[in-house]
Amino acid sequence: MSRPALTLAIGFVLGAGSMLVGLAQAGRLAPARPDALIALAQLVEVEHHRVDVLVERGDIAGAIAVLEALRKHTWPSRDEVGDLGDELRHDAVGRLVRLRLDYPDVDPKTDDELLVTIDEALGQTWRDVDANPFTARLVALRGEVLEHAGRDDDALGAYEAALELNRVLLDRELGGAP
Repeated sequence: MSRPALTLAIGFVLGAGSMLVGLAQAGRLAPARPDALIALAQLVEVEHHRVDVLVERGDIAGAIAVLEALRKHTWPSRDEVGDLGDELRHDAVGRLVRLRLDYPDVDPKTDDELLVTIDEALGQTWRDVDANPFTARLVALRGEVLEHAGRDDDALGAYEAALELNRVLLDRELGGAP
């Protein structure tokens, strides 16, 4: 193994270990399969870096393709990795949707197709996921797509849900709610 690869591997292990310790200290339950969560987090991180490079090169189609492949990846269940698996999915799909909205002429999708993508990522139980910025962002993006589709009442509901998630996050940051 080359020195840079070894350094990267050690960084992943230390980062994953720190994350699990942080979760334990925060009072969140450890996932049933921490190995699956670590692997998933590493995959999402590496793919985000690939997307960064592709966007810097101006290859938006390539960046979208990477995120589409990640979206279609088999994700571990909530029973295996807890809420964090959902949060990571919301992060990846949120970035995909943002790119699609910012570059509508690259591999175009209709509003209905974007809503299907968002709703698949959120699932039926997104409100059960601990408040986090990735879910809040994806819910807000859902509002943006609904607004673009002319569904203003539905958009307003999505924006209000995103604002509520952000209120919880702000309260938590300021030392209020758990």
